[in-house]
Amino acid sequence: MLKGNNVVLIAVGDELIAGLKKEANISWLSAELMLRGHDVVAMEVIPDQEEVLVDMLDRWAGRVALIVISGGLGPTHDDRTREAIAKFLGLPLVAEKDVYDRIISIYPAELKESLERSGERQAYIPSGAQPIFNPLGSALGFSIDFKGTKIFALPGVPQEFREMARVVLDFFKKDDEVCVGLCKVVGWPEIKLKDHIANIIREFPANVMFLPEPNIVTVAIKGPKHIVATLQGKLMKLMKGDILPENASSLEDAVVKLASKLNISLAFAESCTGGMVGESVTRIPGASSVFAGSAVCYSNEAKEAVLGVPREVIEQFGAVSEECAVAMACGAANIFEANCSASVTGIAGPSGGSERKPVGTVCFAVTCFQRCKSWTRHLQGDRETIRLWSNNIALEAVWRELKDLAEKSGRNEGSN
Repeated sequence: MLKGNNVVLIAVGDELIAGLKKEANISWLSAELMLRGHDVVAMEVIPDQEEVLVDMLDRWAGRVALIVISGGLGPTHDDRTREAIAKFLGLPLVAEKDVYDRIISIYPAELKESLERSGERQAYIPSGAQPIFNPLGSALGFSIDFKGTKIFALPGVPQEFREMARVVLDFFKKDDEVCVGLCKVVGWPEIKLKDHIANIIREFPANVMFLPEPNIVTVAIKGPKHIVATLQGKLMKLMKGDILPENASSLEDAVVKLASKLNISLAFAESCTGGMVGESVTRIPGASSVFAGSAVCYSNEAKEAVLGVPREVIEQFGAVSEECAVAMACGAANIFEANCSASVTGIAGPSGGSERKPVGTVCFAVTCFQRCKSWTRHLQGDRETIRLWSNNIALEAVWRELKDLAEKSGRNEGSN
């Protein structure tokens, strides 16, 4: 049965099965398709083996509208996707020399000889397939129809896959009847958020998904447009003040947009996050208009020399203390001449903790126009998890300070 707008996504690669590389392509494409109102019914990760891919095609081809395969189109002996698809379809492989020559023409002369040799494999696609030009690499993609199923095969290199996947997204136009709404809730544990909004969700026949990440839970609502809009409105009303504005894709995006609207400069002082907060902000286009800088001061000596943290503060209270966090935030505001600043200092582990200050103890401070707040969190998880939580907690604090300033000035996030 199935068909309709149903999709199956396949990632091919021995390195993915072995855990040597993290799969990112089909998970990204799945999210893009969901936002367009389409249903991904299966995602599979399989090895570079012809028989496994042939078996997968035998199970799904003719049953769903679309199959997208990532990987296995390179020039090496273990890249077997084109051969497997040709074998399943009972078709020969034929050279698409004109398209492959276009790819080669992009490269400098010193690489062309090697690419021409690679063309002995990479230029071939199943007979009757439509070639897909690769503007970022040398592997040719292709699409072909089989019993009402459109099969796409794209390279596994992430930037190449995403660029070439545009043809997939063009193939599946946005469903105007079904939509997906996202509410990004900040500062709520998933389990408490579920209980808090349970009554609202029970009122509506929509597919509601909870997508937790450190200090943020995205509530994804999929269903008819009018139901999604109503449910989003009720959530916005109930969770007022804790949901990112619709035009913000992340906490750092919300911070940059609001700081820009208020014409406020930002700075950070980081210890255990090692520059993560500043890096997060600089991912956002336009960050240069508000972000002055971030001082990464890991050692006590650096905290003293760069940020001006008094030695007696560290000796009396320790580097992981609210007193030190306050001094770091004030130091960052001073050296970068910023209106608002935030600091992070903590013990990310796995070593370094004590009975009084165990691993996961993180101290924060935020200053905004001379007003200062500090607090301590006891976080759980491995080193990277603690650092990610610390990053998002610091960003949340800045976002809330900016929101307070915006409300006092009558320039809320949603206003112009």
